[in-house]
Amino acid sequence: MVIIKNSSSRFGLISLILHWLIALVTLSLFVLGVWMVDLDYYSAWYQLAPWWHKSVGVCLFVLVLLRWYWQLFSPSPLALSTLPMWQRISAHIVHELMNILIVCICLAGYFIDTAKGHDLSVFDWFHIPATLTGIDNLEDIAGDVHAVAAYVLMGIVGLHVLAALKHHFINKDNTLLRMFGK
Repeated sequence: MVIIKNSSSRFGLISLILHWLIALVTLSLFVLGVWMVDLDYYSAWYQLAPWWHKSVGVCLFVLVLLRWYWQLFSPSPLALSTLPMWQRISAHIVHELMNILIVCICLAGYFIDTAKGHDLSVFDWFHIPATLTGIDNLEDIAGDVHAVAAYVLMGIVGLHVLAALKHHFINKDNTLLRMFGK
């Protein structure tokens, strides 16, 4: 039986889709970002890779906001209550930190693109207007924040994955399985 909202013991379909979609998009954008910074002007992807990176980044930003909104109506399952308090607190902090870092990375990307006063195009469907312009070195500062926050996020994601694997293989609990809807 498919449940839409989280229950007291299981994640619902919407939470699972948001979790895995945000994870997949975040990792894909990181790989694309690392790859595209080394493209030269004559590469066929020189214009196309940033176009995808920016547009999908805006979608990721919206997905994280949707996830926060969804959590207001569908709180996490109570099954976490079997974990020691320090693990519950750590898990909550790590999840929120990952979401906050994604939002910071997306906002920094927006400021990189709009620092000179140009709108941010999203799949050529619509444009997000520039809001902060005329600030010296805004593009460089936002670029540094974008890159550093992305690498910090990937480090935290790595620890998050290791913790899930530890719960599955060492603790032999259902923490990882719950993220697959079990």
